[in-house]
Parts: sequence; C-alpha cells; structure tokens
Amino acid sequence: TGQYFNDLIKTVIQQPLVDIIGDNIVAVMFMYVLISLFWLVGIHGNNMLSAVKEPIFRPMLYANTAIFTEGKTIALTPDIKAHGYYTMNLTMMQMFAEWGGSGVTLGLVIAIFIFSKREDNRAIATLSIVPGLFNINETVVFGIPLVLNPILGIPFILAPVACIFVGWLLVTIGFCPPIVIEVPWTMPPLLLGFLATGGSIMGAVSQIIVIALATVIYIPFLIA
Repeated sequence: TGQYFNDLIKTVIQQPLVDIIGDNIVAVMFMYVLISLFWLVGIHGNNMLSAVKEPIFRPMLYANTAIFTEGKTIALTPDIKAHGYYTMNLTMMQMFAEWGGSGVTLGLVIAIFIFSKREDNRAIATLSIVPGLFNINETVVFGIPLVLNPILGIPFILAPVACIFVGWLLVTIGFCPPIVIEVPWTMPPLLLGFLATGGSIMGAVSQIIVIALATVIYIPFLIA
C-alpha cells in the first residue's frame, strides 16, 4: 500500500472509530455507564476501558492542541467544528465526567458535608476531601461503600452521564471554549478547567456548573 503499518492502523481502524464514537455524545454517555457498572462490582472501570478510550480520544485532544498552538483561537461560538476543533476529547472527559474520580464522587462528598448527619459518612467524607480534590476517590468508593450499593449506585451511574452531557452541551453552544490542553488527571477541579481550555475562566465556570449538578443528583439518594 505504500503506507507504514502504524499509518494503516490509523487509517483503517482508528479514524473510523473516531468518526463513529469520538464526537458521538450518546456513545460516550454509554461508555460512562459501563465504567460506573464496573466500579460497582469492585473493578476499576477507567482502567478496564482505557485501552478503548485513549486510542480514540487522545488523538482528538492532540488535534485540538495543534490548532490551538497555531494561534487559531476562536471567539465563543456554537460552530467550533468549523474551526476544526473536536468537541469531545480525552481531557474534556476528565474535565466533565471524571473530576473528583469516577462517578464524580466529589459531588457526593459535598452533599455529605451539607446534608448528612451520619457520623460514619461524615468521617469518610472528611478523609476523602483531599484525595477527591486530586481526583482520587477509592476512599469513597470502598469506604461508604459505593461498591454493591443499590441506592447510591444509581447516582454513581447518573451523575457522570449527566455531567458529560452538560459539558458537551456547554462546549457545543460556545459557553465553554474547546478543550485544547492535556492536563494531568490529578489536577484539581476548576484549575483543571481553566488550564485545559488554554487559560479561560469559562472553563472553570463550566466545571462549577457540573459540580453543582452532580451534588444535586447525589442529594436525594444520600438522604434516602
């Protein structure tokens, strides 16, 4: 074919997957349902799907980075695709559906501090707030526990799905700039949104919106 084998894989396998799954919000939402379901039986959902997720969504991030570093910054506009940017990419999903860890459990921790009077839950939340700020949440998942929890398991699935949809919507309508910078996954929320959008305050504001959304989703189930 005159192509290197890596180029052939990209042309025949990777690019079709990007076209089919990459900017398809329904497919991404379904992926986060699977990630949460794995976690609910004690299996690290992100690690299980990383081999599928990263080859599709990392190139989309790098494509955005390339456009951004060429100086093609854009005004807030619903038509970001006209500028060549992808709405979805790896850091975008970390920014909207993985802050505080899988299941966006920092929302649960916030809800516990505001509404829960149970000493055991508040003790776990106190232990979990600092690692949660760095998107590490095993203390919540196994401490509450969320694993095999039929009540809190519901918002554990719903919250990241709702957050990724709202994040996709905010980027699509131009409220949040496209995500263009790869940021370490341990970057605290708000700072992550600010840096990932190339230093836009609207990135941080967008994260505030999804943090509030996740907290609201967890509240009724926590009370139950």
